[in-house]
This record gives sequence, C-alpha cells and structure tokens, in this order.
Amino acid sequence: MLKRVIIFAAIISANIVCAAVKPGENILINGAFEAEQLDFPMFWQKGGSQTGFDPTGGPGNTGAVIFDNKDCAEGIKSTCRQYDQQIIAGETYKISGYVKTIGFKSRHCGIIVHNNGWYKANGVTSFPENTDGWQHVEKTFKLHESKDGIYGMAIFAISYTGEISFAQIKLEAISKTALQKSSISAILSEQNNPRLVAWKPLLNKIPLSDPHMTFQLFGKLEHELTNYDCVSTLDDTTVRKSPLMRKQNSIDLTGIPAGDHTLKVAITERASGKAEFEMTHKISLVDIPEVDVSAHRRLNNLVVEVLAQPLKASREPQTFEFSTVREGWVFIKAETKVDASDLNVALDGDNTVITSTTDRHETFRNLSRGSHSIAIKGATTGGRITVRSISEIFNYPACANSKVPQNGKYDWDFHVKHIFPAVTILNGGNVPEEHRPKLRQMGLKWLANVGTTNPKDAADLVKRMTKNAGMTAAWYDGFTCDEQFFSRPSLVHYTEALRLYKNPENRLIYTWIVGKPGLPGIHSDFISASLNASRGQGRLLFEAYCHSRPSEADAISYLNDRVVDTMAQFNTYYPDAVLGSGMLFGNFNQIPIISLDVNPEVDYKYYLDMQLNLIANNPVFKDLGITGYWGSYYDDEELYRWSFRLLRHYCVEGKTDMLSKKFGYAYAPGHLKNCDFIDGLKDWKTSSTKSLRSGRFSGYGKSSQGRWGAAGGTGDKFCIFTRGKDEPSTLTQSATGLTPGKVYTLQFVTSDYNNMKAGKFDPKQLGLDAVLGEGAEIIPEKSYVFVDKRNSGKQKNNGKVRINLHHIRFTAMEPSFTITFTDAIAAPGTEIALNYVMLKPYFDD
Repeated sequence: MLKRVIIFAAIISANIVCAAVKPGENILINGAFEAEQLDFPMFWQKGGSQTGFDPTGGPGNTGAVIFDNKDCAEGIKSTCRQYDQQIIAGETYKISGYVKTIGFKSRHCGIIVHNNGWYKANGVTSFPENTDGWQHVEKTFKLHESKDGIYGMAIFAISYTGEISFAQIKLEAISKTALQKSSISAILSEQNNPRLVAWKPLLNKIPLSDPHMTFQLFGKLEHELTNYDCVSTLDDTTVRKSPLMRKQNSIDLTGIPAGDHTLKVAITERASGKAEFEMTHKISLVDIPEVDVSAHRRLNNLVVEVLAQPLKASREPQTFEFSTVREGWVFIKAETKVDASDLNVALDGDNTVITSTTDRHETFRNLSRGSHSIAIKGATTGGRITVRSISEIFNYPACANSKVPQNGKYDWDFHVKHIFPAVTILNGGNVPEEHRPKLRQMGLKWLANVGTTNPKDAADLVKRMTKNAGMTAAWYDGFTCDEQFFSRPSLVHYTEALRLYKNPENRLIYTWIVGKPGLPGIHSDFISASLNASRGQGRLLFEAYCHSRPSEADAISYLNDRVVDTMAQFNTYYPDAVLGSGMLFGNFNQIPIISLDVNPEVDYKYYLDMQLNLIANNPVFKDLGITGYWGSYYDDEELYRWSFRLLRHYCVEGKTDMLSKKFGYAYAPGHLKNCDFIDGLKDWKTSSTKSLRSGRFSGYGKSSQGRWGAAGGTGDKFCIFTRGKDEPSTLTQSATGLTPGKVYTLQFVTSDYNNMKAGKFDPKQLGLDAVLGEGAEIIPEKSYVFVDKRNSGKQKNNGKVRINLHHIRFTAMEPSFTITFTDAIAAPGTEIALNYVMLKPYFDD
C-alpha cells in the first residue's frame, strides 16, 4: 500500500527476527532523562505526588529523577516506569545507574526489570542512607520468565523518608544470546525519520471551496532542507512538486472532482530523485455547505441551540428549517402542553423520530453539517420545538450491574429512566438482545471494545481489530481501542495499525489515550491517525480520571493541569484537535471495588460537577468532540444517577452554572471532622484510651478499599476498637450543619485488624455499629452492610483483608446530632479498624 509502512514493517521484523544490540548499548529509551521543554522525561511514566525531576541535576548536568519525602510523611510511594522492553528470558543482563541519597530509608526500593504483572523482578534493591554525592550502582542477573514475553522497567520506593535521586539508568545485554536477540525500540529510529503528517483539514473532509491539503514536516533530513521537494501524486497520474517547507506543506487540489481519491505524498532529494519518505492516503473532496448561523445561540462550549420556536395549537403539519455547523449529534425535543396522542415529528422528510409514545417526546440524532427540516403534526395544544447541536455523550459500560448488589440493577429499565436522557454513545457492557432494535430506533450508537495494549507489532493490532465483534456484529457501530499511552513506545505500532486497517464498512474507531503528548512528530502523527480514522469520524478519548483532592483550592489547581492543560497540549500537537477529542471522566466511587472518591470529607458529587463545569465554560473546550464517563458500573447508585443528571445539565440543557448550587452541595460538607483519622483521634470523644487507639497499615486504603490514584498512604490510618470483656468501646462525634428534612448518607469502612496484619482471607460481618442520636431518622430499607467476599481474579488469595462497607441512609430531623460507633456486639478480644467515615447529602431525583 505504501512505502513507509513497508519500511516500518521491515524495522519491526528486523527487531523480532534479527534483533541485535551492541555491547554496552542501552536497551532503555531515554535513560539519560532528557526532557527538553517537558516537565518529565519522555517515555518514562511518573507515579506519586513526591516524584520530581531536575533537568540538570544529574552527573554532568544530565537529568535526574527525584523521590523527595524529607518531611517524613507516612506511606509515601514514588515510581518512574518504562514499558515494553524487548529482552530474552534466561539470558544475562546488567542494570546500572547513579543514585544520590540524603537521609533515605525505605521499606522497599529498587531499580529493577519486572515481569508481566510485576510478580518477579531483578535489579538493584539496596541503597545507602547517605551517599555523599552521586554513587554508581549496578547488578548483573539472569532474566526471569514472563507471560507473553512482556517486561517493564521500574524505579520505585515504597514507604520511604528522606530523598533519593536517580540518573543515567542503563540496561545492557551481556550474554551472547541476549546481545543477538534483544532489541532497541523502533520508536528511536521512527522519531528521527522524516515524515509528513496529515495536518489540515481532515483527509476525507477537504472542501471543494478551498481544495488544499496541508502536511506538517517532522524528523531529521540528511541534507539541508533546500535540497528536497514535497512531491504529491494523485490517483497514480497527476504529479505535483514544490520545494519542501520546514513546517506546513500545502498541496493544491484545484480542479480535482468531488469524491474519493488516492493521494501519495513524498519527500524526495532533488538531485538524486530518491524518496526519503512516502505515504499513500485515501482522501475525499466534498461539498461542504455554507451554514447560516444567524439564528444560532451558543449556550456553552458543548451546546448550540439551532432551533427554538413555538408550536401552534394545530393538528396540521408545521415545518421548520434549521442548520448545523458541525457534523454530529443534535438533541430534538417537542414540548406540548398536554399529552398529544397524535404527535409525530419527522426529520428531513418522512423520517419519524418522535411520536406520542417516545419517552419525554425527545430524541438524539446524528446529522450531517448543513440545512435540515423538521415537521411536527398533532401538536393540538401548541407547545415548543427545540433543536440543539451537542457534543457526543459517552457511557461505559451499558447495562452492567454493580458488584455491590445493594445498589440495585443497572439494567435496561434503569437506563431508560436515568441514562438515556443524556447519552448518545454506549460502549461495552451488554444491551439485552430484545432491546437492541429499540436502541437503533432511538438513534443511539453502541461500540464494542478491543484490547490494544502490549502489541507485538502493527500487524498484531490489525488482527485484533479485524476479529473484534465491533466490526462484524450487526448490533455494533464500531469499537473503542483500549488503551494507548503517550509514554509507551508501542504507540507507533498503533498509529501504523490505524492506517493499515481497511475498515470496509467504515465503522467507528475510537481511541483511548493516557497522558499528555510531549514528542513532536510521533505524537502528532498518532493524533492525526486517530482523528482521521473512520473517514474523519475517529475520536481520541482522554482518560481524565480525577481522584478527589484534600481541598477545593487543590482540586482547582489539579483540574487545570490534568484537564485544561491536556486539551491545550492536544491542540498544540494537532490543529483543532479538540473538535475530535474527548474528556472522559471517571465517575467510579464504589468502595471497595475501585474508587476515585478517596477523601471521605469531600462530596464527590460536587467535585464531578466541577469537572463538567470546567469543560462547559473554559474556552479551550469550545466545540469539544465528546465527553462522558468510563466506569459507571463501579458507581454506587446515587453517583450513577447524579453523573447523568450532570451530563443532562451541561451537554443537553447547555447550562453554565453548577448544578450543585441548586441542591446546596459543597466541596467539603464539613458535617464531621478527621473522618480518616489522619490526625489520630482528634475531634473524636473516646470512651477509653486503652480500648481505642489510632493505627496504620501500609497499603490498606489502596488494596483493601480500592481507593485509586490517591497519594501514597491515603486510607492507611484508622481507629482500632479492642473489645474488652466488660464495657464496649465507643467513639463519638457530633454531626453539625445539617438541614432538617433533608436526606443524608453516612458511610464508613470496617475490617478485622488482626486479619489485616496476617493477610488472612476471612470475610464476615463485623461487630461494629453506628448509633445515630436524636435528630436523625434512619431509613432502614435504604441502609445496608456490604461484606466484600471477592476471591477470584486479581483478588484471589492476595493476602489483603476484606472490608465491610456500611451504608446508612437517614433523614435529618435536627441541625445536629451525635454519631456513636460501638463494638458492643463484637466478641471479646476482637480488634476492628474503622475509617472512611463519610457524611454527605443524598441526591434523590
């Protein structure tokens, strides 16, 4: 198909079949930690809030990665990782580097190579407390086996204090077979190779009114730029040539008829005619209609109202015209004063989209850019017709239940009531077969999911795509590719696979991505390929999974970096990337499965509102392509409903104010203090200092409670109840600031402290209760204790204690009342850990 693909395939093939590294050559990418104009070295994935970087802090002013906990905070973990090393089990390697320590102590620290899943590791794992400057460390080892031949590199420190710095990290092949069969990632050669990246417009959306296609030059040329031409060949006949430009190279397609064509672009050396780069694209010249926007009213970044007209009280047809600027989704609603039994709303002729039986008399439809007509019959009592152009609204997964059965079913009926009012794209899950025709009738789309991590090469990815049900089953409209990382070398395989895959039915291909772009050329090429997939309908889905922060000010700063700066980077690396990109938020909060709701003193409903409000109002997100959530089946039922009420508020209704204000929610409700026992037993009244004490267990919050993405040590502190032979222990605090008549949730976590220390699997309901004083009326049918009994998959015999999740729903009768925790029903000698005490208002729509 194209010369560049053949060259790339040859590189991959050489790495696999005839791979070889030289003695002393570094198998790692960017082991010197170079990071020009970046906050962290490219190809290294940063983990932990205490992980830093100094671009000139290493020996000889090289880069240095720094783990800093001089303040001696508890439970701190830092990591710096790289993936996809092409190395051979059973062979000998050497890992080395420079370290500098200042008062450093750690429970576990290392510079290591690990297997798939990090169950085994080899490397340097012992470091002095103080090195007095930079010290060289190294370890020669025989490489362990790993599933599928997948290896990773990690620099890490767990539960450490003081400071340790790392520089000039190197992995070398030592044995003969290791030298012969190991390989350097093809991304190193790929980054330097000259390339022309399809830039603007999208390849299949070149307007006949301005028939030009631009390509951006990246990479290194052997000679001066003035020695090269940009050569284009259209449909194997028409050849056009112009001097190669440093940045954008515009190809004039004037006179080319509308329709599909083949365009080959090349970089050729003028004197010899040698092609340094060639790539063939399928392009389309299209008639893009002019759009009259005078009647349009922008409501926020995500919504433009394109039609809002009153309906006459008439049984006869009423026809209206409207137009859309972007190709994509519209929301249509026919409001009538009373039920109109003969109501019929038809779009662009006889395409009926709403009848009297349509839920809420509204629908979503995917339309082309340009003018459209809508006809309403049977509006006998009058009303109003509204059409809004909206961003795509996404949910993963469809019709999949929670692992906590007390949440109820997230089935089709739940979706009809709570999800379908604010969604256009479903992903994964399982829509029941009997409801799939209804899904089509509603105009919604459903995407399958294909795993794209750890590919062998581009051909491996194409094989996975070809076999996936998203491209073969009639009920799917395509698939999402799960998932890509800007920090991983395998990104180049994925970019090539998108171009190699033929997609004969032009189904949708959406790409999940983690991290920010930081490598001009390769990362720009990846974004271009992702958005040009499916003839320009491809989407790039950024995983904006934001765990709660200790304070609202901290949350604002975090979201500006995590969300706003990421989209700004997308737009820098590819023009108008926002139009085809998505901010996909995490709404998962289910302790103990997986939860971003890591701080019990924060109301995650308000925090999620902050995230949606940001994309609705910040200018960088104007006309954002898609938003929504991943992980909805990991929600509790309250947050699931609230999540989609937020999407309705911002993505359908086009609001700019925070929905939380209507319900009186706050970032930190403040009804209780020291809810995670960070400050020991401060703010709590104890019955006995002998039977009640503060405790800590490293990793408890993450491994047993499922708190995801938080700083190391989050959730590791608790109060320990020791049941004596006589009087039970009690722990009390007054809840304040409640509104009488309002419904609230008290939630807390308990576990057997002795099982925690022993790593024993013994799930059972524990004898610790909460007693609510006068001023609170418990709703028993909405209260429960979930006992985590999971012991399969990753949880199977993992040596982690299982927890009880207590959920008490109540109505506040007074502004304050006491909450008393007691172990009265526990057996003498029992030790129970309590933390994650959360009290917040309950959303009930």
